[in-house]
Amino acid sequence: MENRHKKGFEACGRNLSVTPDLEFAREFFSELHNNFQVAAAEGKIVTCLLIQSLIIECFAISAYNIYIPVADDFARKITEGVVKDEYMHLNYGEEWLKANFEASKAELEEANKANLPLVWKMLNQVADDANVLGMEREALVEDFMIQYGEALTNIGFTTRDVMRMSAHGLAAV
Repeated sequence: MENRHKKGFEACGRNLSVTPDLEFAREFFSELHNNFQVAAAEGKIVTCLLIQSLIIECFAISAYNIYIPVADDFARKITEGVVKDEYMHLNYGEEWLKANFEASKAELEEANKANLPLVWKMLNQVADDANVLGMEREALVEDFMIQYGEALTNIGFTTRDVMRMSAHGLAAV
């Protein structure tokens, strides 16, 4: 599935005569990637799921949701297909975390506190580039918070919990 996404976005890039900056992409995701690797090495599956299945998927979904209205017809079609897959990936993590919520809650809160500020840093880092594409930073933040808040609610957190957890990223905004 991810290979199909890669090929689709490579086609979008060729269509727009854009060369991907893979070094920037590696650097852009490096802190989340490093946190994931440390958690995996420590056997913290819950932290890995929060990073990959919640944060990364919600980040992708929000970026795609904001991009689709400004995309050209070719990119829009590809992106709409990809975003459907991303919702499926998000659901995988949600379902596991929901089934294991009580045992996972404390680690989820700790992982959220460590990783959510990285999302704000990332959004700030690409705000100017996103704006060039017609994607407002505030819309990206809003859509991310909606997606992420819904995911946290779906796995068992209360609205109060979601608000408290969401505030952990505000210091970086």
